[in-house]
Amino acid sequence: MKIYVCKKCGNVILKLEDKTESLDCCNQKMELTTPNTIEASLEKHLPVYEIKDDLINIKVGEVDHPMTDEHYISFIILASDNNYVIKKLSPKDQPVACFSYNKEYTKIYAYCNLHGLWLTEIK
Repeated sequence: MKIYVCKKCGNVILKLEDKTESLDCCNQKMELTTPNTIEASLEKHLPVYEIKDDLINIKVGEVDHPMTDEHYISFIILASDNNYVIKKLSPKDQPVACFSYNKEYTKIYAYCNLHGLWLTEIK
């Protein structure tokens, strides 16, 4: 799975198979995103999680990430090498997700419309 972003319009593309050389949007090449793994801003972006029974509860930031029209988390992904589940969010939602969980899942991604992609590995 790879995630590409158009720096001009903000389109985000999730590629499950990456067999083409590049993607274009707004007459320019889209950029492959590299997830951040260390907090460096006042807002908190790293997903945090709690596993209880067969569920994983995820929230973005130890303190909830802002969810305004200008600045918000647009999706959360729970991923393994072979599978993923995604929750699409809007500025009216809370930056949280709850998924069924098994040990196959090893990564949690969150995408901020202003600050990009963030990754927490499940231990």
